[in-house]
Amino acid sequence: MKRINKNSKPFILLSIIHLLLLLLTLIKKRERRTLILLLSNISFAYIFEYFVFNVFESYRYNPKILKKRQLDNALGALLSQAIYVPISATFLTAFGLGWIWKVIFTAYFHVIEIHFLNLNNYKLHWWKPIYTTLLLPVYFNISDFWDKNLALKKKSFYWLSTYLSSGVVAKTLFFTIDVYKKQKIGLGRFHTWKEHFLISPLYMFIFSAIAILPAIKNKLSVKALTFLLMMLMNYLLACLKIINKSSTFVQVTLQNIFMIYLTPLIKSYIFEKKKTETT
Repeated sequence: MKRINKNSKPFILLSIIHLLLLLLTLIKKRERRTLILLLSNISFAYIFEYFVFNVFESYRYNPKILKKRQLDNALGALLSQAIYVPISATFLTAFGLGWIWKVIFTAYFHVIEIHFLNLNNYKLHWWKPIYTTLLLPVYFNISDFWDKNLALKKKSFYWLSTYLSSGVVAKTLFFTIDVYKKQKIGLGRFHTWKEHFLISPLYMFIFSAIAILPAIKNKLSVKALTFLLMMLMNYLLACLKIINKSSTFVQVTLQNIFMIYLTPLIKSYIFEKKKTETT
């Protein structure tokens, strides 16, 4: 961890602003689906981030919060895709704010992007600010669409939200572990952080899908079967040298156990009906 500096201050300030916005949203909109929508919105942003940021290296963040450059870059992306943009989308949807407010928030993020470029704590490769401006309204409308289907209590959206939320919670939590560990997954004998951030999100979302099994049938036997399936996949990954250390194998095993018990809890939260709700 580095000390607060001129690069990190804007990221920290934006985090505070958006966390306060989230607090306001959760206080004013106490519906269960508000939090479900937030987790789903974060997942959509993570999927976007994986292809645009991780795979195609569209831009680079430089918040100078973490000492390792690649982790620092990943943290900047995490703050953007897990806090700034999803919280704003959830706020707009939860309060039913129309296109005028969507334009205002789009302009707000455009100004932030330009300001970050001027501060040199954000660098573009092939990405352009106009892409952000064009895609944000689409993202805001996806948030509205998802919320409408959650409000209609469509089971397909409940199950998709369970899967997405499980992946989000696990990915976000395990990133904090990445900061303090040396174990990585990758290709070949020596693994780089670049390989880790290309492969680990795929690993997380595939294993989140497997972890749905105990959510469908929350029994010890199903949990045991799910664990065995995960261990088989981990063994295959070890044979392929994607997992190349025993310490990494132990760590992903602990992550698997966490996900097996996490997903049924998320499913119960999403599917549970309040006493005031009609059946």
